[in-house]
Amino acid sequence: MRISRVACQAAALGAAGASSLSSNTSGYDYIVVGGGPAGIITAERFVEAGKNVLLLERGSGPTVATGANETLPWNNTLTPIDLPGLSADVGALDVWNEYMCTDTPGNAACVLGGGVTVNYMVFVHPSKHDFDDNANWPAGWKWKDVEPAAQRLYARNPGTILPSSDGKRYDQGLYSVLSKFLGSLGWTSVDMIAQPDEKHRVYSYPAWNVQDQVRAGPVRTYLPLAQKSSNFSLRLNTKALRVIRTGSTVTAVEVQNPSGSTEIIPLAPNGRVVLAAGALSTPRLLFNSGIGPKTQIETAARSGIPVPAQKDWIELPVGKTLKDHPIFTITAKTPGNFSIPDYDAILDGSDRGDIALYGQGSGLLTQGKHRLIFFSSNTVHNHTRYFQGSCAPKEDAVLEIKAYMTHGLTSTGVLGLDEDQNTVIETSPYMQTADDVLAARLFVQELLGDFDAPNKGWELTVDANVTEILAAPAAGTHYTSTAKMGLDDGRKNGTAVVDVNTKVYGMDNLYVVDGSIHPDLSTGNIQTTIMVVAEAAAARILAQK
Repeated sequence: MRISRVACQAAALGAAGASSLSSNTSGYDYIVVGGGPAGIITAERFVEAGKNVLLLERGSGPTVATGANETLPWNNTLTPIDLPGLSADVGALDVWNEYMCTDTPGNAACVLGGGVTVNYMVFVHPSKHDFDDNANWPAGWKWKDVEPAAQRLYARNPGTILPSSDGKRYDQGLYSVLSKFLGSLGWTSVDMIAQPDEKHRVYSYPAWNVQDQVRAGPVRTYLPLAQKSSNFSLRLNTKALRVIRTGSTVTAVEVQNPSGSTEIIPLAPNGRVVLAAGALSTPRLLFNSGIGPKTQIETAARSGIPVPAQKDWIELPVGKTLKDHPIFTITAKTPGNFSIPDYDAILDGSDRGDIALYGQGSGLLTQGKHRLIFFSSNTVHNHTRYFQGSCAPKEDAVLEIKAYMTHGLTSTGVLGLDEDQNTVIETSPYMQTADDVLAARLFVQELLGDFDAPNKGWELTVDANVTEILAAPAAGTHYTSTAKMGLDDGRKNGTAVVDVNTKVYGMDNLYVVDGSIHPDLSTGNIQTTIMVVAEAAAARILAQK
């Protein structure tokens, strides 16, 4: 019976072209779509629970253990992605274009490990207020509810502010001059891992997602545990196109294989599909599956996707509340003595001193890009917004601050789909409300005033006034909220796409666990929060009977 049902679905593809049936005709208990941090974590927890799990990832593996063969010239066990000391120059690596999605706006990673594979590794433990200080996170998702999930994550993937095994920090010229400057203004030094709730006028050594002197993340800290089980399968270079459903029940997933052929992979009876393709790609899977605004489903149909019959469409506000951290860049000449590392020499092996230290588990190459991270906040009309400053050398004695507006911003945008199956930003999520603009102006104005004070020895260089800095905020590429979680069912004029168990409203066995379900932005880089939420979501899904 199981096989015949899937065969009927293949026949129903009609003019769009029939897909072949998977050789696994018994189906999987869980098909997890997307091998980023959320997908890997949830898949591993399902395997731990004894479930038969398939993890689908449209990209390739970035490590030797996952199939990458572009290793360092001086170490054939590590890829350039692995080396913390090259993370600052990740966009210049040969694999960058191979690992980046071509059908999403902005930067999104289509590689095993997702954004954690290609980011700067800043690892901000979420603050309690990220979950508690407003009504965005629903009951059951306050800090007291998710803290056990955070502790499970940190037990495997804690991050570190001191990655060098010799207990020393290297290349500290920028930290020395900037920490002294901030201290003179009354800012406080904290440990951003040990003191995650301190987020006003504080600075810290950076917390990096580094473990055993290599880039960490679920590819290293969760995936190998799943791979030890015969219940786990991983398919790389396999792009999910849509879920196939009968009414409110998902029965299979249609994928495109590397050859371009399509295939239908069935679920086992009572199986579940979990979407973890990220805030910019999970919406496409929902649109293609007949879930979302009517106009987006119609676009999916025009693109050639065999969407369900219109009577089975589920109208939900997918893509309607896109959020991201806007970035304001401040560059200043300082009285310090520092420069940027020679990344070419690190890559080609001619930086023998640092490479020798790295061979002992120590030195500059164990560290990421940044030398100091700061946090602050301001309050406009009784509403608090937070800011993160990621600080790194730009050139000799020149400091570059990427200042993010983070938790508390109120601007949202809209993510949609075009007829070429690209997700597109239809409405910008940046600086859409007057109070966001005012809060950003006040923050940047204060910072520039401090830097420009007489006798400080600082000189602003690029875009030296507030108006220029605010004119064109860059994307933080920390996207969230496109399949928002909440109690207000989107089928009934609410804003939520998934319920508090992360199940899609109107569906029986379709769940979402990635950043798209976050109803709010965190106070800083979101990779840690995405992992915490995935841990919590996996436990909730497993608890559903």
